[in-house]
Amino acid sequence: MSVLTEAFPKSVWVNGVDCPVSSDFRTILKCYEIQSGKTELSQEELLQILLLFYQKQKIFSEEHVDQMFWFFSCGREPSKRKFPSKIAGLNDKQPFDFEEDADLIYAGFMQQYGIDLQESDMHWWKFMILLENLGNGTRLQKVMEYRTIDTGNKNLSKTEQEFYRAMQRYYGLEQKLPPMSEKERLIEEALIHGGDVSKLL
Repeated sequence: MSVLTEAFPKSVWVNGVDCPVSSDFRTILKCYEIQSGKTELSQEELLQILLLFYQKQKIFSEEHVDQMFWFFSCGREPSKRKFPSKIAGLNDKQPFDFEEDADLIYAGFMQQYGIDLQESDMHWWKFMILLENLGNGTRLQKVMEYRTIDTGNKNLSKTEQEFYRAMQRYYGLEQKLPPMSEKERLIEEALIHGGDVSKLL
């Protein structure tokens, strides 16, 4: 699909049925919040996301899930080409986070596009295209540069390497850990209070 010739979709086809969806960026960000930091979703969490995304649907199939995540990816197929990050002087660290960088994203849209995201119901695909193309004059782009620059790059002077390492420590995104299970919580509690953990293992 080309954004120059086709309108952004407001529905998805599931088993031959056209299903209307909540296509605005806020809804999708709420879905991301539910799955944030989790390697696997529970059935309840997945159902919560599906109910947010599909406007009229109450019963879901595997195809509903597949089409929802296709929509989240803006209809893009996974790229088979690997970006030469080392040659470009980049590391493999996460460049931004919707929650951590919410203020920077909001300010970037105001600065570059004159768009107040508080007053917009922008389509998710449009939001992502504009976000990915924020210019170097925005603070978000500068922070993303700090996070992703390869500090081991030989083209950087020692002073530059030290500066970027300091910026990565300051602006780095902390790894979000999934919430502890009840068993893990009990083990941690036993260790803190000097209890016997053998029965918990």
